Amino acid sequence: MTLRSWEDVSGEVELEADVVIVGTGPGGAAAARVLAEGGRRVVMLEEGPARPRFAPNYANIMRYHMQEGGSMVALGDAAIGVAAGRGVGGGTLVNSAICWRTPDAVLEGWTEVLGGDARFRPQAMAPVYDEISEIIGVTKTNPDIAGENNLLIVRGARALGLEADLLHRNTPGCVGCGICNLGCPSGGKASVDRNLIPMARAAGALVQGDTKVTKILVEGGRARGVSGLVRHTDDRRVVGTVTVRADTVVLAAGAVGTPRLLHVAGLADQLGPRVGKGLHLHPGNAVMGLCDHEVRMWKGATQGAYFLDPDLPDVLPHTLSMPPGALLMMMGGQGSVAKERLRQMGHMAGCLVMVSDKGEGTVSANADGTANLSYYFEDVDIQNMRAGLKRTCEVLLAGGVKRLLVPIVGVGWVDGIDEAFAAIDAADVTRYQGMYAAHPMATCRMGQSLDDSVVAPDGQAHGLPGLYITDSSIFPTSLGVNPQLTTMAMATILAEGMLG
Repeated sequence: MTLRSWEDVSGEVELEADVVIVGTGPGGAAAARVLAEGGRRVVMLEEGPARPRFAPNYANIMRYHMQEGGSMVALGDAAIGVAAGRGVGGGTLVNSAICWRTPDAVLEGWTEVLGGDARFRPQAMAPVYDEISEIIGVTKTNPDIAGENNLLIVRGARALGLEADLLHRNTPGCVGCGICNLGCPSGGKASVDRNLIPMARAAGALVQGDTKVTKILVEGGRARGVSGLVRHTDDRRVVGTVTVRADTVVLAAGAVGTPRLLHVAGLADQLGPRVGKGLHLHPGNAVMGLCDHEVRMWKGATQGAYFLDPDLPDVLPHTLSMPPGALLMMMGGQGSVAKERLRQMGHMAGCLVMVSDKGEGTVSANADGTANLSYYFEDVDIQNMRAGLKRTCEVLLAGGVKRLLVPIVGVGWVDGIDEAFAAIDAADVTRYQGMYAAHPMATCRMGQSLDDSVVAPDGQAHGLPGLYITDSSIFPTSLGVNPQLTTMAMATILAEGMLG
């Protein structure tokens, strides 16, 4: 089937399908593949460009491949930038390609929340993870292209007796150019526009890009389709509308996009009090350090290594990759100091500290349809951040770093572990210079009743038959790991259920 863009729409277009899917990221793509191969007529609608518009700079990626131009911020205890991708392929176009499986303990907990539903138990999920991993080309990062930044993290953590290794990523053709977040220029990253979506299209699915859904059609108490505006990719002028009538509507616009759409469409109240509630973010900050030897943290596999501390089960440190311009800003300094930083930045290493958060936030919509986000930490999140930052300082020093940079207001450059620990203990660790979150989830949670969840264990909304959700918004809790692989696995299971 044809991959359609704004150029294929003029005026009002009406389509008929068995299933319409809103969003073409990991959840939408995985569901589309199963449903199309199962014989359903599938139409996928995507807000972003039909074809990648990659260029090696942040301004371009924010314009074309980030929701709301990369401007979303959750306000509350801190201002946290929230990243969510757009374009045919969704967030997989611009993520770091990390493919973690959700820990068994988390899945077992979900089984209890879902009334004993065995489909999400570890032993049931394992073959689905295997299937998706094979399709999207998950492999362990090759040491030959990992880069010194990743190798330093592994070396330092192992020197301290910690579990550490190179990560599994869906980058079977990775050449180590280090700009996954700006779109893969080599084609080495197996984002879903290169596998799951082509598989769905080969089975007859139609994909329409440049289309922002604003309405969910409801007839006779059941979801019956959607409609949206089609915009020119570059200048954003409206060129037409698309309406898709279907007996099954699947929302897969992400943990921000899906509840935002439900609010814009006027259905949030009907779907219960939990729509947009319980936002988890996996908030993170980082530690960097100056080495005597060359590192070039912008070269090598993007975020290609991790370490684990058994005493910190809710902390997941993994490599920080940063292009030269952003790194120079983070290092700070003016005049002669900035000049010295230019000479030093090729010797900088870095590591992110991501927390499996207990704090929560909300997603709703402003009057203009943009996302209204809030977020508040729990004390345990702050404690985990402090402990994770300290452990990461130790790992960096053990790996070869000579001087530490903790980019938190009131900390900055420190000499030695004692000074680093004292500064971290005294600082407000939520005041990280550039705190952001790229893993929004749990805003339309799966559960057993309308009072405490939005969708049932089969993915169908409690308050509206025919409406399903298959993205990271349905997670009952925070994962603690990067979500893309679990999103694809759960969407696969739910779509198989829709086939009956």
